[in-house]
Amino acid sequence: MRRCRQTAIPVIVRGSLARKGAVMIKVAKPNQDMRFDVPVIGVETIRVAAEAKSREIAIEARKTLLLEQDAIVDLANRSNTSIVAR
Repeated sequence: MRRCRQTAIPVIVRGSLARKGAVMIKVAKPNQDMRFDVPVIGVETIRVAAEAKSREIAIEARKTLLLEQDAIVDLANRSNTSIVAR
């Protein structure tokens, strides 16, 4: 739980600095140890993106975990935010 709170802070800060129509990008760092530190998006990520009026969240396919996928998709649809994996 503590790790989630620490990593949520930068997302909130970036969300407050973004302009309408921004793209949020969530990818692994080069040489990131994927056994212990995997990029994750969840409902809170979508909420922050929606509050910042981001139009899109770009994630790295096969390297990003989606927590509560159905809830994420539903909230992204309702907030008019696209999720793109590449």
